[in-house]
Amino acid sequence: MMNNNIQVVIADDNNFFCEALKDSLNLEKELNVKATFTDLNVLIDYTSQYNLDVLILDVNFNGINSLEYIHKIRKNISAFKIIALTTLNNNYIEQQAIENGIDCFVGKDADLSNFKNQILNCFYNKNKHSATTSKKIIIDNLIFTKRKLEILQAIYEHSNMTEKEIAQLLNISESALKTHKRELFEITNTNSTPELLKFGIQKGLIIA
Repeated sequence: MMNNNIQVVIADDNNFFCEALKDSLNLEKELNVKATFTDLNVLIDYTSQYNLDVLILDVNFNGINSLEYIHKIRKNISAFKIIALTTLNNNYIEQQAIENGIDCFVGKDADLSNFKNQILNCFYNKNKHSATTSKKIIIDNLIFTKRKLEILQAIYEHSNMTEKEIAQLLNISESALKTHKRELFEITNTNSTPELLKFGIQKGLIIA
């Protein structure tokens, strides 16, 4: 009967969460947790060698946005389903997940007892997300363009760099970067880069 079960892999940077979810899912006769991972590189090696049906993937992986590694984790989109798991509950993160080919999206604060249904629905395509996306993101009635949020994330990830260096990474001029920052200050009602980054983290605009 084991071969008829849905084969699940869990990848989360919190080992205690991995084990708790694994124990909960293994109580369900329809499911079998094959492996758990707390390291993205090890996960990538595993998925390139072994078969599975559903991957439960933490979005914020030790400060790394795992959505940016989906093309390495799953080289063939039909190979298995991916459920994105995160504590950041807003439409920007959800839109990023959709654009990167995530099949389903679940808040990390969800009751563990409900994960069985989430997995079954995802596996049988009952709650697959629409690919419809927007160029604008609304958070707390504040409107951001996708480009603004990309720049905000870059400012956070490369906070040890100068504005000139960040601008070069983004393929824009230093003056354009300064303009984007000034507009972000105005939108968020902040006055400095540390305040802006704090706002971004608190509102789930930055994957920290």
